[in-house]
Amino acid sequence: MKAVIYNSGLGKRMGELTQNCHKSMVKLNNGETIFERQVRILSECGIRQFLITTGPFEEQLIEVSKKFPDLNFTFVRNPIYDKTNYIYSMYLARKYFDDDIISLHGDLVFDKKLIEDILADPRKNLATVNREKKLPEKDFKARVINGKIIEVGVNIFDDNCFAFQPCYKLSYDNITKWLDNVSKFIDNGIDGVYAENAFNEISENIPIEEFSYENYYIDEVDNPDDLKRVSKDIRYFDFREQNFINYEILKDILKNSKPLIVSNSLFKNSKLKKILDELHIEYVLFDKYSSNPKYEELLLGLDAFKNNNCNFVISYGGGSAIDVAKCIKLYALADGDFFNKPIDKNLICHLAIPATAGTGSESTRFAVIYKEGIKYSITHDSIVPDMVILDYELLKTLPIYQKKSTMLDALCQAIESYWSVNSTDESKKYAKTAIKLILSNMFKYLDNEENAMKNIMIASNLAGKAINISQTTAAHAMSYKITSLFGTSHGHAVALCLPYIWEYMINNIDKCIDPRGSDYIVNIMNDLSQIFECPNSNEAINKLKNIIVKLNLDIPAITEDELSILTNSVNEQRLNNNPIKLDKENISKIYLKALKRK
Repeated sequence: MKAVIYNSGLGKRMGELTQNCHKSMVKLNNGETIFERQVRILSECGIRQFLITTGPFEEQLIEVSKKFPDLNFTFVRNPIYDKTNYIYSMYLARKYFDDDIISLHGDLVFDKKLIEDILADPRKNLATVNREKKLPEKDFKARVINGKIIEVGVNIFDDNCFAFQPCYKLSYDNITKWLDNVSKFIDNGIDGVYAENAFNEISENIPIEEFSYENYYIDEVDNPDDLKRVSKDIRYFDFREQNFINYEILKDILKNSKPLIVSNSLFKNSKLKKILDELHIEYVLFDKYSSNPKYEELLLGLDAFKNNNCNFVISYGGGSAIDVAKCIKLYALADGDFFNKPIDKNLICHLAIPATAGTGSESTRFAVIYKEGIKYSITHDSIVPDMVILDYELLKTLPIYQKKSTMLDALCQAIESYWSVNSTDESKKYAKTAIKLILSNMFKYLDNEENAMKNIMIASNLAGKAINISQTTAAHAMSYKITSLFGTSHGHAVALCLPYIWEYMINNIDKCIDPRGSDYIVNIMNDLSQIFECPNSNEAINKLKNIIVKLNLDIPAITEDELSILTNSVNEQRLNNNPIKLDKENISKIYLKALKRK
């Protein structure tokens, strides 16, 4: 199977974005160009041969291809790209169509599952159709009769016409027939039309069946508004593509790799080390990081990765190990003063093996690094680890306080995600499941019951997936200074604040700042009560307070000065995610309820 990507257009409607590049070279929000994304996904699905037609800026596409040294590329330039349509590019490349193909236009952005399922479909000739999507005015539509595509065009609108994207899987026989008619068009001087015009004339002899993309993502980027919309839409599909594996699968993945292991003393007697040693895999251990990772430590990790020619990152430990590994992956190819500057996505793979159940860091796009004592929150879509192993056995030996705290962190993340102004149906689904799993397993988990440990680890991951979409809210914003002032662990500090924030919210619905309105927030609070299996919000809040009491967690005592420090420390950005407005006076009152006075 060969991939054919048509990249010969000018992209005039992209404006300034394509003054110095082809439109397939514009970047999505994750720092990845459209062309890089296409090649990456197709190669991950097993495609090794690529035929690329080009027009302007051919050298840029060739340069990108060098990032994929294991793939074979053939480039065919259309010298009159500004006077012809892609039918002429297809004609120029005709001698290289020597296999079954998957072909697509260079402005298409799609999710990996779409390509996987197209390739896995036993039918040999397919193209992507969506019967549910509104017919576009100016873009391709397909006329479909009895499941067969008989015409593709822009100006077709009858009841048999549906939204269409030019992504095809074609047998060698069918593409050869199409190319023969393309050649007839060119021989007759017809080079300013779509290649689909040649298909339409002989569609009865080229049976192409519809492949529904209703449950997948594929869309074109034709102007700056498209780029903004597609970048936003595709990220959620990308987050779902995180691969959950086990140690047996890891053995195959590790072949031909030289991983940097980001871990501490846990690694010494780990299953991971045993596998690496059994397979005689050369690796580098990086353990020079602290519980609050510092910028200088990150630089040491980057040096370890680069100087030892590593090509893979594995984090094995808690949130700090995962955060450091995320940043090593993110900045591994950056030069100079890279910190806190826009960074492109790279192809380095990161496997996360969390050793705690609470932060959910293995499923989020966030990391924390401290530079000169200042906390920097690193956020980048590409740092969600590519693969995860959830090994519940790692939870057995955790200190009991750490188990309580991290479990509460996951619970609070899920609750906050559920009411966040950024919540979606998907994030709420993750959060709801996480809350239910934690509430029904927490005390069995503390007793190391096997099934409960599995469920808490799953809950932690789901809570991470939830905040990856929605982010956290006021309880997290108010927790950080408690931790630094009193040495209280993070999850413990969040749990102290959350019941009183929840209480404040249900009594101040009129201060709603969620654009979905106060009625929506009332329904959200009612939903949470049901998830807690309580008749109302007050009962749910009391249930949470009683859990904290049963867990026997200390409550710090504060002075007036410490109250002022706490109140002034709160991150306003996270307050913007809270559906009910909070000001400093409210925050101060909540601290007074959540903590003791000296």
